[in-house]
Amino acid sequence: MKIDYYAYHSGMTKWNAGFKVLLAVGTLLMVIVFNRVRISLFAILVMSGLTLIAGRLPIRTYAHYLTIPFAFMLLSSVMIAVDFAGTPKGDFNFSLWFFYVCVTRQGIATAAQVLLKAFAGMSALYMMAFSTPMGEFICVLQNLHLPGLLVELMHLIYRYIFILLETAERMQTAAKVRLGYGSLRQGFRTFAGIAGNLFILSMQKAERYYDALAARGYDGKLEFLREQRPVSAGQLAGAAAYIAAIIILGRFTR
Repeated sequence: MKIDYYAYHSGMTKWNAGFKVLLAVGTLLMVIVFNRVRISLFAILVMSGLTLIAGRLPIRTYAHYLTIPFAFMLLSSVMIAVDFAGTPKGDFNFSLWFFYVCVTRQGIATAAQVLLKAFAGMSALYMMAFSTPMGEFICVLQNLHLPGLLVELMHLIYRYIFILLETAERMQTAAKVRLGYGSLRQGFRTFAGIAGNLFILSMQKAERYYDALAARGYDGKLEFLREQRPVSAGQLAGAAAYIAAIIILGRFTR
């Protein structure tokens, strides 16, 4: 929930949002297309460097947000490298009761390649997320001519997540003061009551916010304030050098 906070306080906030999105998505596509370990490592180095150095994101915060996706990627890579069989058939075999855990060198290489490729993609997306507030990202989607209804729903859903979380937190605090979680049974009853009340309140808030929009001239289309942020020559030169380096690593090296 603090990603927006870091995005607004990032050293890259003043960068053009479209440029950051294009750089992140382009990195993701190039990593997938070239499918090389050296390109994945290079993308991880550059994207993480931008997030930590240019974006001035604390390294402990960055590592904290990477923990869960990296654990998932690591577990998935292990499942790629490991095979189960009734007889030994790998370069490394471990007997477990009535079956064998088999690991091959090719499987380890494939798992490492997949892990680095996934981590490179995650680094690119984190660079975009930690430097681009949601409002600016929505403006980029509008510039790409995505359906207006889809873009507006994304913005409203994202905005109301925080409103509903704040409301639920207040209701939960009130329930705790009244010993609503004194026992397991009472806790379930309190949870069910909060969920029901939250649904009713969400419907009421939706009606109130629609009335507020209509009073301000809402005609079915949300308009967002856009700040002009041209891409600097240094940013273009850096992006060109980065893309050229990836192409050289992908086409002219083994």
